[in-house]
Amino acid sequence: MVKKMELTPIDIIAFDLDGTLIDTSEAMLDVYHRVFEEAIENGDAEEQPSKENIYATFGMIGDEAWKTVAPDMPEEKHDFYKQRHSDLLSEQMGKASFALPGIPKMLQELCQTYELATASNCGEKYLGSVLAQDGLGDCITYKLCAGTITASRKSEVLNELKRQGEGKRIVMVGDRKSDVEAAKEAGIPVIGVRSEFAEPGELDEADAVIDRITDLPKLLNR
Repeated sequence: MVKKMELTPIDIIAFDLDGTLIDTSEAMLDVYHRVFEEAIENGDAEEQPSKENIYATFGMIGDEAWKTVAPDMPEEKHDFYKQRHSDLLSEQMGKASFALPGIPKMLQELCQTYELATASNCGEKYLGSVLAQDGLGDCITYKLCAGTITASRKSEVLNELKRQGEGKRIVMVGDRKSDVEAAKEAGIPVIGVRSEFAEPGELDEADAVIDRITDLPKLLNR
């Protein structure tokens, strides 16, 4: 379960969202399909993005993600279809819970001992939709994402958390290489969580690796 790392005492646990606390992959696939169906009908795209390209965007900032799924779309059309994507995804987010199994209970337990934070590349509206489900927002002290601070890199979100935490000890928890890199840039330790969305080797530079997110309390209590 654990790769390495002897954790020093920590005060704040910062979580990535997609692939770590939630799984919106099916909703994302559906929304992208609907958006590109419209774009193809309008002559603004030639084909649907592949499942692999869509999954590759998880962890990316908005503009970077859109260029990955729509590299051939005229740039002047990007804002329109990005907004369509955002609107349709918001509709989906309000219909169901996307929390991974055991997450609500785990967060409720962890917040009795630690302060919890989000550190995601998502937009503010998306973060609000996630935290509105299952009472997740009640457990999170620092509700941060790229959208809340107009960040262009996840490390900026973590640096803002460091500022708000005023010297408290922080650990980042995430499932992608982008989480590991952001934590290293911000100078904080990082725990990797294995997920179906990561390619082999993405978590090699993490300070510790767990097989499931619900293994986190066991790691912290070692």
